[in-house]
Amino acid sequence: MIANAIYCIFIAFGIYIFFTQSRLKKRRESMLRDNNALPETKFLENRVVDMEALTETTFLQRVKRNIDNTFEDIGSLAVLKVTVFYLVTSAAGVYILQTLFHFNILTSLLITIPAATFFGLRFLRIRTQKAFETNFPDALNMIASSVSAGESLLHAIVFVGDSLDNIVGKEFKRMGERLNMGESTDAVFRKACLRFPTPMFQFFVITMRVNVNRGGQLREVIARLNRVLFDARSIEKKKLSMTAEARMSSYIVCAIPFIFLFGVMQFISPENYDFVMNHPDGRPLLYYVLISEAIGMTIIMLLMRSVK
Repeated sequence: MIANAIYCIFIAFGIYIFFTQSRLKKRRESMLRDNNALPETKFLENRVVDMEALTETTFLQRVKRNIDNTFEDIGSLAVLKVTVFYLVTSAAGVYILQTLFHFNILTSLLITIPAATFFGLRFLRIRTQKAFETNFPDALNMIASSVSAGESLLHAIVFVGDSLDNIVGKEFKRMGERLNMGESTDAVFRKACLRFPTPMFQFFVITMRVNVNRGGQLREVIARLNRVLFDARSIEKKKLSMTAEARMSSYIVCAIPFIFLFGVMQFISPENYDFVMNHPDGRPLLYYVLISEAIGMTIIMLLMRSVK
């Protein structure tokens, strides 16, 4: 019964993630393409060579691209790191699920491996976005300097790609190579946004597209954009600093029941620990603790996300 409930929870969680990602994807596409108020800035390939036909990808190609991006985010010795990650998480998951719910090894692995994959990919995505947002202001400063020196946007992007040896520099280098190959600015920016769907980079892309299609003082636009992004980062850091005490308090409160149950009670009262963990009459207490903790942590997480 408990195993079926766990399966249902994971299925519902997967459906929620699927619909959430679909909404985010539609929102990004509407910002960058469909709902753009400027018809000239839509993704039009007005060239002799049909770049859409050359860059169209199949499902397997998209899967391969995502896998390549994941291994690139992992860094050196990616295969070894992935192997060690799955070995450690599988062993820990099997031990925890067998201890708490008395699942067999196969059931534990069927639950642990998808959960470890999801949280691992989420961790990599968050880490990559943070690294990109940390180094992106340097790229904006270099673009502003290049434009001030009289260079075009294409040369500024190529200059950033050749100068920065980090995740931002690698992406700008790809963008410069695609622009040199003859792809339009819209198509290049669209692919970059698919690689890094961060609000900071999307704001930069929208600003550059409007400037390229409608004209304007690129130097002033980049300077103002840099200032806006700097102010946004300052506000975000201020919000994190102001909520640090509340977040730490919530983490401590959530950890106290687990520390008492699995750390303290196991040594000071082994008979009660054995009753809760192994006796049929005591296991509902364990399930109550786990469910109430999950509900409380979810509420706290939603409250923290609602802080503006």
